[in-house]
Amino acid sequence: MINDIKVAFAFLTRIPINHSPEVRIHKSAAWFPLVGFITGSLSGGTYYLLSQVLPSLPAAVFAVLVSTLITGTFHLDGLADIFDGLVGGWNIEDRLKILKDSRHGTYGVVAIVIQIILQISLIASLNSKDGALALIAAHTIAKVIPVILMLIPAVSTHQGMGASTAREIRFPQVSLNIFIAAIFTIPFCGYYFFTILLALVIPLFIFSKWVINKIGGMLGDAFGAGEQIAETVILLFFVVNFSIYGVILWNF
Repeated sequence: MINDIKVAFAFLTRIPINHSPEVRIHKSAAWFPLVGFITGSLSGGTYYLLSQVLPSLPAAVFAVLVSTLITGTFHLDGLADIFDGLVGGWNIEDRLKILKDSRHGTYGVVAIVIQIILQISLIASLNSKDGALALIAAHTIAKVIPVILMLIPAVSTHQGMGASTAREIRFPQVSLNIFIAAIFTIPFCGYYFFTILLALVIPLFIFSKWVINKIGGMLGDAFGAGEQIAETVILLFFVVNFSIYGVILWNF
């Protein structure tokens, strides 16, 4: 178990960590929310502290910068690749060829820019405490989404790490992943945890149908893109909640 946790951190972040040669990504996937909780805590802590001395907008920029440095743009890269391939390609063969290209095109760059602007603006819309806790929740719960998407059959001709891992994922790993996410968010998030999961159903259903229609199945870049979409939807959830009710009812 300890090695699976180490692999999860090595896989999703730039944090230097040693693990044994035995790498079981499908087992480590259950621990992705723990990685998200640590990332979100560091990003949220940055926003909370800097908001005491800076306006919310630059504080939000630094918060996003911290999470980006920790993850090494791992999921953002998937988001860019998906938009390059699925929007830019004319047929399945073209799209898969573009997805294999490590370079980013116009659609991918625009997707990254819009994603970062959206996240910064949403975070800056919240006060220091709400923004910090929303970041923790977003990074933690969003790590559930790639593992759920792994239950969808992978592209039959694709042999990347994401597709290979997806073929080994089963419901027990998904259930443990959700359980771990709940452990780290329910203490401060309460019933919002379940509401957020429901809020993610429609956008992720639309996203997964779009990917399947375009390339016939899932692959690693789609998991990263799904995680990024989930982060933004979760942040949007808290901003809308605050706009409607004027307060976010955290457990503390």
